[in-house]
Parts: sequence; structure tokens; C-alpha cells
Amino acid sequence: MSDGNYNRQLLPKTDLSSGLRAGKAQMRAKAEQAFDRVLDKYFTAESPNRRNEIKAYFMDMLRN
Repeated sequence: MSDGNYNRQLLPKTDLSSGLRAGKAQMRAKAEQAFDRVLDKYFTAESPNRRNEIKAYFMDMLRN
């Protein structure tokens, strides 16, 4: 622990660990909204199916 790294599994179940999850969820939502704006700008003529495939792939990358 001298280098400042920690294992999140060792943290107690407190506001800190739930705050980390909430922060991740907020950033995931912001990333999804930003990606939607990119798709709106560059793929206006693209078919809806292709757009949904691209978004699904991006969201899968965020989850992993």
C-alpha cells in the first residue's frame, strides 16, 4: 500500500464503495450520451439497424 494502490475488495461496505459505483454509473451515462451525439452527427444517413449495432458494441466495451 505504500505506492497508493489499494484493492477495492478490501474496502468496507460504506459510502466510499457505494460512491465509487455511483461515480462509475454517472461516467457510463455521460459516455453513452456523448456517443449518441457522435452518432447523431456522423451517422445521420445510416440505417437505424447499423446505428444500433454500433451503439450496442460500444456499450459492451464499456461494460467490460
